Amino acid sequence: MEQISGSLNILVAVALIFLAVSLMLISLPLMSMVKQSERTLSALERLLGTVDKELGPTLKQVDTLLGAVIELKGRAERSIGDVGSKVGDVKGGITKAADEAKKNSSVFGAGFMAGIRAYLEPKGNKEEKERIREARSLSEVGK
Repeated sequence: MEQISGSLNILVAVALIFLAVSLMLISLPLMSMVKQSERTLSALERLLGTVDKELGPTLKQVDTLLGAVIELKGRAERSIGDVGSKVGDVKGGITKAADEAKKNSSVFGAGFMAGIRAYLEPKGNKEEKERIREARSLSEVGK
């Protein structure tokens, strides 16, 4: 039994030595990783300080820019509305002028046709011709 106990003690001692060596081997990369983490955290802290310092003025500039964009949008909408009303006025004027031109041309055409008919018709009863001419010109003007 003593022999088993002695071998067991040796086995435990060898296992503890192996464990100690393993922990030492693992702790070396962990130490460099801890140092790298400290440098990363320090850089992150400086970055957050810079962002905090620069964010206030940047937000003010963004707010100013946004206000200018909204003002330009309002001006553009008003200008588009003004242009739309002016286009409507011009369209109304053109339509009115076209209607007047159409009426004038139909009156001119009716007068011209009456003149040609009067010239081509044989000379006869003046009163009857006058009535026919008036009736024709009235019917053509109505077209």
